Amino acid sequence: MKKIFKSLIIFLNIFLMTTNLISSQEIKILYKIDNSIITNVDVDDEFNYLVSLNTNLKEIKKDEIDKIAVDSIIREKIKINEIKKFFKIEKYENETYINSLLKNIYIKLNLNNISEFEQYLNNSNISLENVKEKMKVEILWNQLISSKFKNQININENEIRQNVINQEMNYKENIIYDLSEIVIAPQNEKEINKKIEKIIETINSNGFETAANKFSISDTSKFGGNIGKVKENQLSEVIKKEIKKLKINEFSKPIFINNNYIILKLNLKETIKEEFDENKIVNEIIETEKQRQYQNFSQIYFNKIKLNTQINEF
Repeated sequence: MKKIFKSLIIFLNIFLMTTNLISSQEIKILYKIDNSIITNVDVDDEFNYLVSLNTNLKEIKKDEIDKIAVDSIIREKIKINEIKKFFKIEKYENETYINSLLKNIYIKLNLNNISEFEQYLNNSNISLENVKEKMKVEILWNQLISSKFKNQININENEIRQNVINQEMNYKENIIYDLSEIVIAPQNEKEINKKIEKIIETINSNGFETAANKFSISDTSKFGGNIGKVKENQLSEVIKKEIKKLKINEFSKPIFINNNYIILKLNLKETIKEEFDENKIVNEIIETEKQRQYQNFSQIYFNKIKLNTQINEF
């Protein structure tokens, strides 16, 4: 009798564990983006991904992080739907480039190699393959923007070269800034002032990185707004002027540039001495300017396709 009773107890425990497991894995459709769906599992995965990139997010309310995750996954789905009109995502195979992007991420997280990064992701219930898929989306999106707008990139190389020659002495001792950004779309004066107040409040209470996750429309928002290291001579005069006013860990007032408002944070600053190489400097400035213009076209194009996208919440 005791054996039968023990068997029943074991069976009931197994049944309850199985029931809880099934319940915890119940999949619900939350949104439909044209013909694509977003489930609660997708949102949970994005939640884990964003928190792994910016642990400061753990300090804000879960419903706020959920909203950030939803906005992020909707943005990604819209991009994927557009990319599929031109490319086959599954056929992208440039593993070398993907690994270089992954390296940029794990270095920002103070990790030493891809193995440490993979373990770090596993601890957050994220697979390395999932992150690679996200990298593919960003790579192909950038390729799409490049193919559509390459003929609209406007750069005056002669003017850039002349400026470099005229300022030769400034390039021998250069300043490198490590910057983060929050990019805000233009709105009427009342609305933009409200948003800036909320952003500053969030920065003061939860940090710049969390505010970038929450408010920035730039693709850098996933990484807490981190842009990385930029040489002073690659910055526009408007940006340079504002950055020079900042001390380490301070952030700028909103700067209107490229049809958006941008708030910049100075993370680190260092001075380096290097030999004057005219062609190298000119090429660096040209590449920075190209990327700036492509980012502007990327935001314009994304906003356009978003307006034509059916987003239904269930």
